[in-house]
Amino acid sequence: MTKPELAKQGEGSTEQVNFSFRCQPKRDSKYGVLLSYINEDSAELTRRERVLNALAAFWLPFAYHHQGEISVEELQRLARSSIYQLQLHVQYLRDTFELSNTEPPVYAFAKSVRNSSRPAVENYVEEDDDCETETDIVSSWH
Repeated sequence: MTKPELAKQGEGSTEQVNFSFRCQPKRDSKYGVLLSYINEDSAELTRRERVLNALAAFWLPFAYHHQGEISVEELQRLARSSIYQLQLHVQYLRDTFELSNTEPPVYAFAKSVRNSSRPAVENYVEEDDDCETETDIVSSWH
């Protein structure tokens, strides 16, 4: 499945989005290491929580903006919430890896990607990451 698919679940029930993601990187590649970690269930967070929390913090305000059925005030609330979640994660990274607030950022992954409607963002997918085709499947969350 290449795009999220809406499935009706009988009369009176709500629609659900089925989303599958497939990627089969080499185990010792950066995405192999990442997906191995995500696939481990821990006492803190399940793999589903790790993935959905990260996606929501990064993309949820954009998803609602794209949908176009939400007020400006609610979009701003979502954006503030995402910024807060991302700032908490930045602090978690600093605390875990003993980094100071004054160290300059290092862009180890990165090719800058520009779109006329948004500022430059880092593109973490590199050509040798083995996650390029939408036909690869590692996990499916429903």
